[in-house]
Amino acid sequence: MGRILLYAVIAVAAFFVIGWLIGLVFGLLKWVLILGVIGLAVMGVMKLTRGKSKSPDWS
Repeated sequence: MGRILLYAVIAVAAFFVIGWLIGLVFGLLKWVLILGVIGLAVMGVMKLTRGKSKSPDWS
């Protein structure tokens, strides 16, 4: 009986750890995607505001 309860406690603890790890991975993925979208938006704005002149500005 004691061994069965020990296995049950280990299984429940394993599920808690797995859930925490999955939450951590998806949380990091969320922030990477948010920062990527912000970076793409900044690059797009920089391209739009740079202008269309073909001659280099050497001054």
